[in-house]
Amino acid sequence: MSLYLLRTPARRLAAVLHRAAYALWARFPAELPPGPRPSCITVKVDGPLHVRDRGWQDGAMYGEVAPGAREALLSLMADGYSIVARSQRVDQRAVAAWLESHGVPATADDGEPRAYWPDTRQVLCTARALTSPFEVTPYGYSHQDWDTTAAHIRATINRPNRA
Repeated sequence: MSLYLLRTPARRLAAVLHRAAYALWARFPAELPPGPRPSCITVKVDGPLHVRDRGWQDGAMYGEVAPGAREALLSLMADGYSIVARSQRVDQRAVAAWLESHGVPATADDGEPRAYWPDTRQVLCTARALTSPFEVTPYGYSHQDWDTTAAHIRATINRPNRA
């Protein structure tokens, strides 16, 4: 069977799956239930944090932080949210060093088994998908600017209890 003959059924199946996923998503309540929710926020590195205006360049971290990202991350951490910077780069230490050079305390994932990141003093740079109720991506949550995104995070996820 040729690849061309498989494309049409695959496209039809993709459309059906997309409609099914949207139908499931539409069933979630408009208002969130009361009560505490986890306070960990995942942020994709490329787009919301790192503007790759010169292309991938073998995963090199270059240039400036996206406008407003530094201030938003520091403010969210000060309010008790933990932050995970997620990237598929091989060297997470380079991502952490790049964030540190822009005034954001960060550490590279050491591979320790963990389900989530509880530290609110530094950003964890990792390729792993950790438990997080909110992920800021250029293609999932419609991230446009950090003022709007930070306000949405605060409205969606309860502020953690602080002693």
